[in-house]
Amino acid sequence: MQNDMPTISKNRNFKLRALLQGHTGSVACLAAHPLGTLLASGGEKGTQIWDLRNGEQLNSPTNGAERGATLAITFITRTDDTDDGLAFGTDDGWLSIWRRRGNNDFAEVYCNRLEGGKDGQEISAMAYDIKSCQLVVAHRSEKIHRFVIDAEMQPTKICSVRIANHYPQAVAFGQTAARGPEIWSFGRDDGKIHVLDEEGKIVKTKTTGVVIGHAAIHVRDDTFIVNDVSQGVGLYKLSSTDRIKTFEVSTDKLLPRNVCFHEDGSTIVIGSDNGRVYVFDRRTGEVGDIIDIGVHEWTQSLATVEVEGVPLIIVGDSGDHAGNTPLQIWEKVKVKVPASDEGGGRKVGGGFNWLQFICILLSILFVLENVLVSAM
Repeated sequence: MQNDMPTISKNRNFKLRALLQGHTGSVACLAAHPLGTLLASGGEKGTQIWDLRNGEQLNSPTNGAERGATLAITFITRTDDTDDGLAFGTDDGWLSIWRRRGNNDFAEVYCNRLEGGKDGQEISAMAYDIKSCQLVVAHRSEKIHRFVIDAEMQPTKICSVRIANHYPQAVAFGQTAARGPEIWSFGRDDGKIHVLDEEGKIVKTKTTGVVIGHAAIHVRDDTFIVNDVSQGVGLYKLSSTDRIKTFEVSTDKLLPRNVCFHEDGSTIVIGSDNGRVYVFDRRTGEVGDIIDIGVHEWTQSLATVEVEGVPLIIVGDSGDHAGNTPLQIWEKVKVKVPASDEGGGRKVGGGFNWLQFICILLSILFVLENVLVSAM
């Protein structure tokens, strides 16, 4: 752990839990297993996986970078099966699925190059719905595919649709309709949100009037959030698509930044272009805390999850890097870390700082003085 790297958030609600080594270059995407057991990252050097419980990096079955940089990633789980799957897409249009049986390493079970839009193959986003076992994959250029994933982690295409002049920056599953869950596609430059049924037909369109950098849906709370690249985060009602609130984050560059619901939707997390992660109280709209990753870089890639009841925020540095880029794991503390424990003071005796040490020493001297007086 670097000596100059912050280990406590600004308001001392979060502390640095671990640094995961093994990712090389900028971090383009992150995905946490819904049970908090695994973490996956993607970038120019392909796809990497870690065990979140012990920080160990797992063996990857292939060098995914041979098919292009990994730009989108999601875990595949089933309610009736303990096997884990991981799906990821590359900038050259490849969709790959890895499968893990029990405690063994992952093995590649599917790889195919999908048909992109008229302006390119790049896969920009994907999402998975555990109830229907469906996977949605979006190309940066107009094309969206819907698959159903079977017990062997093999995808079967349900439909593909092209939406003219629509460039998806994020996709997500919404409410479950009569024939399956809706797909929500969030366009970057046009600022439009298209809602698609299971056949790929557009059933609703919302024009936001903003440039969208990322989005996330919280179905149970009937809300979704959008990274408005010029302002910060917009909170919307899912059923009406009306904008409810804006969480402002200043920016010098119109770069996309991931947005996440956290702590069962009570907080909203967003990255920045200056190496900071902002944690908002969803109810009040106020900044609850700020995490500084220690470098003044584009902080696009985020993931949130709980591990054994402890809320975690996982941060990846998306700046222009060629070497090792550790992934930072920040955990919510039950009690705010005292200011004296922020790492600035020297430690004595495996945990006491100097102030504690002096108080204990004075107490001992006081007791000894009373004993000597009594003995005289």
